[in-house]
Amino acid sequence: MAAVRRYVFPILWLVVFAVIAAALFKLAFIDGMRADAAAVGEQPSAQLTTPLVPAALGTVTNLVAVQGSVISDPLVSVRSTAEGTVEFIYVEAGQNVLKGEPLFQVKTLLELPEPVGDERGPAAPPAYAYNDVVATAAGTVAELMVLPKQQLTVGAEAASLDPGTYSVTGTLTSDQQFRILDRTNTARVSINGGPAPFPCSNVSMGGTPATDTGVSAQAQRVPAGSGQEQPEASGSVRCTVPADVPVFAGLGATIEITAGHAENVVTVPTTAVRGSVQTGIVWVAPGEAGPDSAGDAVEREVGLGLNDGSTVEIVSGLAEGEMVLQFVPGAAADIDPMTGMPGVMGG
Repeated sequence: MAAVRRYVFPILWLVVFAVIAAALFKLAFIDGMRADAAAVGEQPSAQLTTPLVPAALGTVTNLVAVQGSVISDPLVSVRSTAEGTVEFIYVEAGQNVLKGEPLFQVKTLLELPEPVGDERGPAAPPAYAYNDVVATAAGTVAELMVLPKQQLTVGAEAASLDPGTYSVTGTLTSDQQFRILDRTNTARVSINGGPAPFPCSNVSMGGTPATDTGVSAQAQRVPAGSGQEQPEASGSVRCTVPADVPVFAGLGATIEITAGHAENVVTVPTTAVRGSVQTGIVWVAPGEAGPDSAGDAVEREVGLGLNDGSTVEIVSGLAEGEMVLQFVPGAAADIDPMTGMPGVMGG
């Protein structure tokens, strides 16, 4: 019996070890390979689609907000309107004057007629004309540049007047200039820490600094193709502060320019249109296609109206309900601030 136990127990241990080894082999290789195969077959997949938006009825208010500041209006130059000598000075520097009020008087010698025939009588006394040079605007005499008995010519600068008025000025981007170009507009100004918002009259646009083209001098100095970064063309907007509003130069301000309001009009996002003034191009999805076929969209020219910076009015070329690409094909992607990754913008 002892001999049987001596041979049987080792065999049983060998069988146990063999069963354990087989189980481990199955877990490590066969089941693992099946799990890997299943995982490969069940990997999540994503299908990129170009988003579409419908042309929808909406309201567009063309409101442009510009950061600016209060400035003193420039001095008004007064030039002599007569030739001769200064006979009398009515005012002095620092004095307030009204528009049309005389500042000084010019004595002008008149030409005497030539005698007729051989008869020459006694010499006639010289004749003079006396002309007042008046203030061309109301304000304070900032500087008086004439002296008694001084000889003047027509057009000579004689004085400067401080109107004591103020304007608000700000810088416009090229996009903002196009949005208010050739449109009747009004402005409302809010002074930082100052009085309540007030209407600002005489709204005008110009260059920064003033140029015929409205393009900044910095932009003009950078030649195309030079490899330097082209600065954005900019212009200026200016309006007059009412006389009864208390302000002083240097105050910060916000200028809100309203240049049109349209209700119940066909609109699309500005991201869906290439172009922003008068005409543009949208990409219309085929009517029988779903969102997955947006890549087959058809290019179409449309007429553009008002633009509020995010929505643009479609005045022709597109009907309510038609689906268009939300983003212009090939447009640069926006960077997602949460992930730091670019988003899909175009097809």
